[in-house]
Amino acid sequence: MLRKLRRLSELSPVELLVFCQLFFFAAAARVMLRFISLSRVINFLSVSAHNPLLRQLPLGHRCQDYAQLAVVTGLAARALRAEGPCLLRSLLLFWLLKARGEYAELLIGVSKEASRLNSHAWVESQGNVLGDSEESAFHFATLLRF
Repeated sequence: MLRKLRRLSELSPVELLVFCQLFFFAAAARVMLRFISLSRVINFLSVSAHNPLLRQLPLGHRCQDYAQLAVVTGLAARALRAEGPCLLRSLLLFWLLKARGEYAELLIGVSKEASRLNSHAWVESQGNVLGDSEESAFHFATLLRF
């Protein structure tokens, strides 16, 4: 808990503004995922990213680079104490990149270790993994690509 608070205190005012907004968007996405399918959530995010008014949200995200956005989206997803925050983080990053007019794909992959099936979500743009290490993403076989 102290580590999270320390990390939040290191954010710039603009990053903190974006984090606060993304925290609420992550909570909304988490609720949406409980009631509607992932493909509908992704479709909603894609459509809202093209809306002239909604693409401005969260305020301040356009002055952040990819690395800063990846950090802030990761913090927002983990702040919800969600199981598997990679999906929420990836949904947020996917939405922000689409709102900027960037090409982005959300990928979901699976891997089997011993008798356990693991899953992971990440975002790619033009073949580059964003907000995650390429090494960890390549341990998973791509199951879905949006």
